[in-house]
Amino acid sequence: MSPMTATDFGLTVAFSLVVIINLLGNGAVCFVVLRYRGMRAPINYLLVNLAVSDMMVALAITPQYVIRWTFHHPNGTAGDHMCKFLTGGNFIWIGGAASAFSLVVVAVERYFAIVSPLSDRSRLTNRRLTLFITASWIFALVLNTPLFFMLFFDNRTSQCVERWPKRQLGEAYTVVCFFTYGAIPVAAMAFLYLRVLYKLWKTGIQATVVSEQARVRARLKVTKMVSVVSIMYAVCWLPNLVVYMLSQFEPGNYGYSSYSFIISVVLVGLNSAMNPFIYALHSANFRQHIRGALCCRTYRAVDFLNPYNSANISGIVSSRNL
Repeated sequence: MSPMTATDFGLTVAFSLVVIINLLGNGAVCFVVLRYRGMRAPINYLLVNLAVSDMMVALAITPQYVIRWTFHHPNGTAGDHMCKFLTGGNFIWIGGAASAFSLVVVAVERYFAIVSPLSDRSRLTNRRLTLFITASWIFALVLNTPLFFMLFFDNRTSQCVERWPKRQLGEAYTVVCFFTYGAIPVAAMAFLYLRVLYKLWKTGIQATVVSEQARVRARLKVTKMVSVVSIMYAVCWLPNLVVYMLSQFEPGNYGYSSYSFIISVVLVGLNSAMNPFIYALHSANFRQHIRGALCCRTYRAVDFLNPYNSANISGIVSSRNL
């Protein structure tokens, strides 16, 4: 175990704070949605799935960037297996892939909620919700399966490194990751949210009944909130995907110990921790339930049934409004 430098100490502190904030914030999201009946809308369960994937990122960051200085990494076969399942960061990528899939599903759901709000064929049912959540994790596991075979511990650098039979295979895999984690999901989300904006700009809110106007405004606020989450995903994950891809083409300049790679991982960690703050910023309903949980309060059912309740028309909203 090499001695810790001032830079290493600073990174350890930074990652420790990110992990703690991540687990507390995303744990609160899961608790609020699962605890309060009025929060059990299908899209909120998608946000729970996103919170779980973000917590996986935090837990996978911990062995690599938080507690790596507290133990001596083994060599040989034991070191290789530890890289594959603990210190190599494979589960960071699994959490990231599940997040990307979930955000695309959220974007599709928001698109139909705004463009075709009365269509039952586009409604997110419990069956479809289960299917999408299951598919997100299958997609993430399948996409990252090669890393469990190609990651090994390098005694010379004391790091977990990928060793592909041919360099071209490693380069091809990073390109696939760039498009499946980054380019394709971000392009799909941008297209869907731009279509929503175009629909709103062209038609506006045409509901005449006051209760329906409140429902439409609630949908718009949720759409705005999840679009911000999608933008932050793109901002924080694309640098890491680009650096990861370049690490195979130019390993001397973009290796795992380079500043560019470490900074990109910091951005990934921040992204996994910031979503609860976005929910709190946009959602009076979420803030109310967090306060209620901290103060051990419960809300009467009428609070969720009243369409004029301000808590029902913002952010992570009551299932009655979605």
